[in-house]
Amino acid sequence: MGIPIYSPTIEEPLMQGYYDGLEAGELRITANAETGEWIWYPPEVVPGRPDAVLAWRKVSPEGRAYTFTTVTRSLLPGDHKAEVPFTVVLFEPDDAPGVRVPGILVDADGVEPRCEMRLRFSPVQAGDHKIAGFAPAG
Repeated sequence: MGIPIYSPTIEEPLMQGYYDGLEAGELRITANAETGEWIWYPPEVVPGRPDAVLAWRKVSPEGRAYTFTTVTRSLLPGDHKAEVPFTVVLFEPDDAPGVRVPGILVDADGVEPRCEMRLRFSPVQAGDHKIAGFAPAG
């Protein structure tokens, strides 16, 4: 399995806490600072609560695959043939139900991906940055 290497462009600070967490080896998600309600993907303004303040919070590294797909042909610009195939998963942390974080299935040689499979957060170096990786648990 490959790893897609394409640097994220962070033009505004909206996602900076997520990438800072990856670099620190943590999976961080936004939550309403007052109520604790998970809000993912972080919007510029929380619908129905324009005065809400979001805070980046570390979530459990354990969870499950909500869904997955295997990419066999890269759609990234440039030559990325060596990076395919790879499997993208939507990961739902145990302590943040309903939150689904995209990432790459890693360390899964011989393991057939499936919905509901138990996964563990395992960030991966992809060129000059880290991406969310999720490995089969157990």
